[in-house]
Amino acid sequence: MGEELSKEEFLEKKKDFSPFLVHLAKDDDDNMMYAKDALDMILNQKTLKAYNHYCYFSPALTNSQNVSLQDKFKVACFTETPIGQIDVLLNTVSGRNFKPEPYGLVFEKEYIREKGGNPVFYVTKEIARPLLDLLYEPHVERKEQTSEKICKLLALVTVCEKGNDWHWEREWRIVSNLEFNLEDIYCGLCPEKDIEYFEYKYAPVKFISPNWRNNKILAKGIGK
Repeated sequence: MGEELSKEEFLEKKKDFSPFLVHLAKDDDDNMMYAKDALDMILNQKTLKAYNHYCYFSPALTNSQNVSLQDKFKVACFTETPIGQIDVLLNTVSGRNFKPEPYGLVFEKEYIREKGGNPVFYVTKEIARPLLDLLYEPHVERKEQTSEKICKLLALVTVCEKGNDWHWEREWRIVSNLEFNLEDIYCGLCPEKDIEYFEYKYAPVKFISPNWRNNKILAKGIGK
């Protein structure tokens, strides 16, 4: 029997665990904005904006045309995928209706948790269906403050079943915008050709390419 490991030692050995969360930008065809420009805007405004809702209740929210209710479900999204495997997420995936680009921000997981971030709840439709009652109850008899707490919970519920299983994205969400300081960023992500541009404009943030391997990342001195 091997030597007993501390929690920290165990997690360091566990290759699928990451102490970081990554937000990846994507091209915005509706607003004619490329991912590079989106990252530029995020850093300039020091805000990750919650533009949309992505939960199990999204179709019902859209059909309701209740903008006030929809706003309570809008989220900023992150992935718990280890930094060394982020390049895999950049591939085009059959059935996925978006494609992230090699631009993004990396935060320490504890920072996102302190800001209200939480892992997504992956459930089957059978388990999620009874929660539809909670979608409308808050706006009938409950106080507004209570309804916001319920919406924050429901915004994390996502279907995970055969034919619609995306739990490998290991998603975290923050309900509402995330405002941050540049010092809160662990590092930035961008293609190697754009590193000089972003590091000059947004010092002291250091940038790495998502296509780099661990040795090159370590050589950059990220986190020091």
